[in-house]
Amino acid sequence: MKKFSSISIIFIAIFILCFALTGCGNNNKVKEITAESFTISYGKSIYTAKDKVDQDTIDSLVKKYNDIKLVGTTKQEINYDEAITIIFINNDQISGQVTVDDQGICRIEERLDNYSISKESNLYLDALNVYHDLQKNYES
Repeated sequence: MKKFSSISIIFIAIFILCFALTGCGNNNKVKEITAESFTISYGKSIYTAKDKVDQDTIDSLVKKYNDIKLVGTTKQEINYDEAITIIFINNDQISGQVTVDDQGICRIEERLDNYSISKESNLYLDALNVYHDLQKNYES
């Protein structure tokens, strides 16, 4: 049986440590995005933020998206009667997408599963406020 050299053992130990620290891909966070604009829908209405809100509002919503902490997958269905869908746009391409309901059940981008969002996330309430502000901009 061949003996491992000390360099090989150190390399393997570093590899295992790095793999353990990254959490095997860390699926409880979303892929960070940037955005110049977004569309937001609630119920049967959809609004685009382009030229209707300031960049600070867009950046704030992007930050909320980037800060989403997923608790885990759930069998609970999204309540689409109360759900908000946000599609973030950067360089005329979709950079991120989320649908979240009032109970914190969401679907992120291309993921197939529904997830529960951490209670610390205020994405739903903040998005609902942005939606209502944007709705007012369209009505005026």
